[in-house]
Amino acid sequence: MSIPYSYSMYEASDAEVKVKEVKGVISAMDREILFEYKVYDMYGNALSNLSKFSIDVNQIKRIQFKKGFPFTGGKLILVASQWAFFEPLPGSDQGKITLKIKRRDRDAAVRFSTKLNLYQSQKRLDEMDGD
Repeated sequence: MSIPYSYSMYEASDAEVKVKEVKGVISAMDREILFEYKVYDMYGNALSNLSKFSIDVNQIKRIQFKKGFPFTGGKLILVASQWAFFEPLPGSDQGKITLKIKRRDRDAAVRFSTKLNLYQSQKRLDEMDGD
């Protein structure tokens, strides 16, 4: 299951504010979450080559999908168990990344977050049974 996403980043300096757009695809592969993305300037020019970053599902503390207004998409919010885990992703903030999801991909994003949350809940139950 792959879901396209995007989000904006703002870089401020003394003289100017630069807006960058990150566009990519998030997918679940076995026990990993894979992020594939490119960074663009505000005019749509690519600033980077295709980059890939993966994180083990067990390093995710929480995943949540928040619906937007009617007829809009929503946000897929991922929180890592440690700040450093999302550090390689541009635009991550304190171990958290918020991905904008378009309306047409909203149902897939809900299934993605539900599937991951079920996996984590089952893992916690298994750990409790093992004690």
